[in-house]
Amino acid sequence: MSRRTLRADGQAMDAKGKYVYCIIGSPGERKTFDISGFMGSEVYALLYRDVSPVVSDVPFREYAVNEEEVEGHRRVVEEVMKDHSVLPVAYGMSFKNRKLLQIAMAAGYPAMQKAFSTVDGKVELGVKVFLPRSADWNDERKRCCRDDFLSNLQNAAADHKELKLFSDRLILNDAYLVKKNRIDEFSQLVSQLSSRYDDARVQYSGPWPAYNFVDIHILGKKRKGFR
Repeated sequence: MSRRTLRADGQAMDAKGKYVYCIIGSPGERKTFDISGFMGSEVYALLYRDVSPVVSDVPFREYAVNEEEVEGHRRVVEEVMKDHSVLPVAYGMSFKNRKLLQIAMAAGYPAMQKAFSTVDGKVELGVKVFLPRSADWNDERKRCCRDDFLSNLQNAAADHKELKLFSDRLILNDAYLVKKNRIDEFSQLVSQLSSRYDDARVQYSGPWPAYNFVDIHILGKKRKGFR
């Protein structure tokens, strides 16, 4: 018999809810990961056709924004990424039971298959170029710097997205989808480009799941982009 607890309003709550961290291709058999999930729970792949949600069994609840839990979600995904291509899932994706999760998987299955063809064997890398407050660049130099980074990094990437320039000092804010076997090549290019513009600050991040290249709400619940 499955355990059940009572909510404050007296209604039963399934103690075996499913919290979803990400989606991977099916490993073929039950697979567990060498990292603890929320509340110290086991992290494992729940088999569904040829894709698998990576989940923990924890009490079902709504997930408000919590810095520690958001970071815990990220740590699990980063561990899974070591050996698998992943489809990212927004923070807070929780289902009351396995049946409801399977219904969501069935509804999203065609989109998941399409997304896997995009991200298989690839990761997202981020590049930002900032100007220090002391730097005095004219518009032409800013454009040349941006074009230099973009034209060179595109050659080592499968795809790229230009993201919002949220500051007047931000020259470039791009996400690149890069094959895992080309990460070193891409990193060397970033280093070479950075050396050309030593009075700018280059922020290089990743590898990440392909947040900017697939739908992070792939299970159908709309959340506000925490990842």
